[in-house]
Amino acid sequence: MYPRTSQDGGTGYRSNGHGYGGGAVSDGYDPASQPPPQSKGQSVAAPDLIMQAFNQALRPHLDRVDQLEAEIADLRAYVDQLEQQRGDVHAWIDKRGLRPDVPPSIAAQMDAASHANSPTHAAATLNAQLDRKITIVNFDLHRLQDDLNDSLPTPSFSACMLKFLPDIHRLAALPSGPRYAFDLLLKLGGNLNSHGGLENGDEEDLAERRSFYAKLDEAMVEVVRGRFREEGDGWGVQREMKRIEKTGAYLRNWGVEPYFPLTLDVMRQESGGAPQSGAGGAQVVGGAQGPVEVY
Repeated sequence: MYPRTSQDGGTGYRSNGHGYGGGAVSDGYDPASQPPPQSKGQSVAAPDLIMQAFNQALRPHLDRVDQLEAEIADLRAYVDQLEQQRGDVHAWIDKRGLRPDVPPSIAAQMDAASHANSPTHAAATLNAQLDRKITIVNFDLHRLQDDLNDSLPTPSFSACMLKFLPDIHRLAALPSGPRYAFDLLLKLGGNLNSHGGLENGDEEDLAERRSFYAKLDEAMVEVVRGRFREEGDGWGVQREMKRIEKTGAYLRNWGVEPYFPLTLDVMRQESGGAPQSGAGGAQVVGGAQGPVEVY
């Protein structure tokens, strides 16, 4: 029989790095040159380049999250504002409809709101609300007088009418607002004129009426100037002056004067006429029950 040989050079055995009989045969693997094995609990630090690439890829998503959080905060603030405005609207509405004395937060938005083709929309809307409210209040006061079968004290009546002055000032500041404000101020004066009580001749009552008309006169001066700025020569100022002078002549028979003196002076100056003293340029002939104006 032939002797059996192996592929390791005929030695008859294979060494794994440690030879037997003084010889050492290596297959290229040296355990001493390899790093020691790591335990399972020990983590390997990631290379800096990989971490930087990961952070750069994650940054847009983090920025988007911050942006969404800011938008959520803004929306929450907007919702809180809407809740507050809703409470204001609920407090503003009564059984007879919308009140003209709107809260400032809503009034600013109403004044700024206007249609593209109608820049005077805000003034027309506010004027309609004020005119309706003044009519309702005046009607309620007269109905109360009828129920009491007596005239209300003039201070109480005038105080109710003066409540509308702040909103009329706001109306006069809007485009085309002075034209509406002019008529509303005259309407307030006319409401007191129809209140009655002039025949009593009470000095305290007459003094209260003079004070009321003086406050209307002060408010009317700026309204007239604003109307001249907007309308100029297109405003038929002479007709309005006669309208005021006629009422002033009637009240003068009852001892109430002057009637819109500052307003008449401004109207004469702006229209090119000379200012006059007194409540108007009319001479009154006749008694208090039926005055006749001669111009």
